[in-house]
Amino acid sequence: MTYASGACSTDEPDLPTPTLMTPIAALKVFMPVRAPRIRLVCCSYAGGNASAYAHWHAGLPDDVEVCAVELPGRGARFREPPLRTMRALADHVMASLLPLADAGVVLFGHSMGGALALELASRLVDLGMPPSALAVSGCAAPHLPSRRRRRLHDLPRDELVQELNLLEGLPAGMLDADAFIDLFLPTIRADLECRETWRAAIRAVPVPIHVLAGADDALVALDDLGEWQRYSSLPVGVRVFGGEHFFIDSHRAEVLAHLREILGEPPAPAAGGAVKRASTSTAERIV
Repeated sequence: MTYASGACSTDEPDLPTPTLMTPIAALKVFMPVRAPRIRLVCCSYAGGNASAYAHWHAGLPDDVEVCAVELPGRGARFREPPLRTMRALADHVMASLLPLADAGVVLFGHSMGGALALELASRLVDLGMPPSALAVSGCAAPHLPSRRRRRLHDLPRDELVQELNLLEGLPAGMLDADAFIDLFLPTIRADLECRETWRAAIRAVPVPIHVLAGADDALVALDDLGEWQRYSSLPVGVRVFGGEHFFIDSHRAEVLAHLREILGEPPAPAAGGAVKRASTSTAERIV
C-alpha cells in the first residue's frame, strides 16, 4: 500500500418512454484526440453528468482522450428515464465503451461514479481487456457500511433534500431552488437507488487501483481507504487532498496533476509526429 498526502425508488419521473429515435450513446468526448494513447473514461457522482469533466482535457497529456459518461436522465439525455440498478448502468456504458477499447483505458469515478467504474473494470477484466488503471475518488470501498444515517433513495422529498444538504453529497447550489430540485430529484433518487441497492463481490482484479480522497469528506473515512486493497491483486495507491466531498472541484489542479502521474507522460514524438487534438470543427462527439 502506497500513501501520499496533499495540503433505485418508485418515484418515476414523468417522462416519455424511449423510442428508437432516443440517443443511446453513453460517452461524450469534448475534445477528440487522433489515435489516443489512453482513453480516460470518467463516471460522475449521483445526479451528475458529463459536463463535470468538460475541461479536464486541458490539464492532461495531449495524447489522452477524456470520455465522460452521460447517463439517461441528465444533460443531453435529460428526457430519457434514469436507470435504477448498477447492473443496468454498467450494461449501458459497456455498449459504448467496448468499441473504444482499441486504445488503453483508464477508468475514473467520483462518489457513485467510483462504484460504476469498479463494475466496468470487473467486466473488462472478464473480457480479457483489463483497464490500465482504476481511479476511485470520494468513494468508500463497496463492502464497508454506509456512513449515512439511513437509506436515502426511498425517503420523502423534503427529508431527502434535507439529508443531501446535511451530508454535502451534491455540489454547492444544486439544491438551492425548489423548481430545480423537482426537476432533477427523480434522477438523483434513481442514482441513489443504484448505489444503495448495489452489492459488489469482493474480488481482487489484476488492475492497479488509485484511491483519491478529501481530508474533510464526511462520506468517506480516511482510516478505511486501505480497504480498497481487497479489490486489486496489485499495490493500491492512496492520495489525500484538502477539501470536502467535492475536492475534485475545489482542488482540481492538484487532482489533474495526480492523474497525469497515473496516466504517464506521452512518448517523445518523431519529427512532425506530435499528437494533435481534433480541429475545433470536429471537436465534441458522442460515442
